[in-house]
Amino acid sequence: MKTKIKLSALLFIASITVSCDNFLEEKNQSNITAENYFVTADGYRSLVNAAYSTLRTVWGDEPWLYCLGTDIFTRGESELIGGSYGGRDTQSRQLNEYAELDAENPCVKDHYADLYYSIQACNTALARANAVNGISETEIVQSNAEVRFLRAYYYFLLVEQFGDVPLVEDEITSAITHFDRIPEADIYKYIINELSAVVSKLPIKAAEFGRATQGACKNLLSLVYLTRGYKSYADSDDFTKAASLADEVINSGEYRLLPSFQEVFKEGNEINDEIIFSVQYDAKSLGGDINNGSGQNAMFGWELWSKIPSGFEIYNTTYNWHKPQFTPTQFLYSLYNTDSDSRYDVTFLSEYYATKDDGKVKAGDLRVYFPHYDKEFTVNDSLAIMAEHPNAIIITKELWKQDIENIGGSGIFPMIWKFFDSTAPWPSNNQSYSGTRDIFLFRLAETYLIASEAYLQAGDKSKAAERLNAVRKRAAIPGHEKDMIINEVDIDINTILDERARELAGEYKRWPDLKRTNTLIERTLKHNNLAKKTNKMDNHILLRPIPQTVIDQDSEGIEQNAGY
Repeated sequence: MKTKIKLSALLFIASITVSCDNFLEEKNQSNITAENYFVTADGYRSLVNAAYSTLRTVWGDEPWLYCLGTDIFTRGESELIGGSYGGRDTQSRQLNEYAELDAENPCVKDHYADLYYSIQACNTALARANAVNGISETEIVQSNAEVRFLRAYYYFLLVEQFGDVPLVEDEITSAITHFDRIPEADIYKYIINELSAVVSKLPIKAAEFGRATQGACKNLLSLVYLTRGYKSYADSDDFTKAASLADEVINSGEYRLLPSFQEVFKEGNEINDEIIFSVQYDAKSLGGDINNGSGQNAMFGWELWSKIPSGFEIYNTTYNWHKPQFTPTQFLYSLYNTDSDSRYDVTFLSEYYATKDDGKVKAGDLRVYFPHYDKEFTVNDSLAIMAEHPNAIIITKELWKQDIENIGGSGIFPMIWKFFDSTAPWPSNNQSYSGTRDIFLFRLAETYLIASEAYLQAGDKSKAAERLNAVRKRAAIPGHEKDMIINEVDIDINTILDERARELAGEYKRWPDLKRTNTLIERTLKHNNLAKKTNKMDNHILLRPIPQTVIDQDSEGIEQNAGY
């Protein structure tokens, strides 16, 4: 099979150089030609940093393909408001309900293009390394290893979303009319070979936080082995290798589970001992463009100022600008035992206080209250709340659903709050984001869960339970650690997937998790109200369509993924 992709011959790269404050901070390099600049030490480093900056290209916007159409996130109603989002209703509907998903979907097209753009940034840095002057061989070797790690990561994202994909390892400086689509089994071999080749060339501890390390490489390699272990072309020891590599990261001494889940997500604490690899952000590195930030703080909520009749105003950032791009399902809320698990109250916000005087409502009044999902909430409970907070609106769990498609909900629900960013300004339009908190890609709690899943699939339920319970005990409300322990006889893949939902909600993991474990269709149809209502999921949706633009521009013909 053949495909064509258009790739930039030379990227935007020359403006990004090393900074002592943030290695992605921009620096003007006007009046220097690319040809002369990239052979210098600073020029080469700018190419390496450009490869890192593409992590923002991939993750900084809207990770539709990783959240929608799963058991814990469904489509919200923001796409329909006033028609201001145009075709975004269609694309979110396609990705959540699957019935009309096709090769024209902009989210699919953009993700495919973003990943190859990012791969080309990596290829450019690698291609220019041998011509650099004034830089040590040691730095060249390590930098090349970092870039190859990034490229392997991008291919892992590609192969899981699209299956057979082109394998491009060289810098592209002129138009190419087609590339072979390489079988996904061979892409997996390539990823594993690349990561295995570079791991020893990476530092144990990065000189600058955010750069690739041996721990990040082993963590990714563990996940790759775990994922391949479910495939028809798996090696017999994939699960064993995944478990072993995850344990190497856990036992390395370079990382630790922080004492509490809350501390992991404490604002301003993005550089901490639990983080293995993350997308780096800060206000300086955005170059003053408030619309070029992360959207993780904004996509899992709703518009207070438009949904609540008084007490909130537009442009007030007390609760961040939000839209229900990804609405938590009631199943997600139901997974937490709030008597023993601290993560519910860190992950979700249940109380909202007025930000302005508005008639009888005064700034600071409790305005919206969501009782805990797992607790019975009686009439007497409601009366007690209203006696103390007469301006409160109490929204009980049966209404934590969309107010579209005859679902019968309120469109109001406890927002995901662990990504709150107090410094994020109001963006200038409804399709841009202004967050500057790092996006965690790999953290040690997930490494424990990878190990747990790998040990389960390798037949060692005792170690699977041990790794799982390490995460659960950390999540315990003090004094309830024993209540969080799960016995090994009760461990199965659904136990682990439920735990991943509790621990990693909103961290862009869910669609790959469900696909990997062959549970995407079953769990989504059971827990995603709109997908269940449409009931159009079958095995073809386990791959995304190849974008139509790629097919149309192919010079030798290309076969679309089955079912599209």
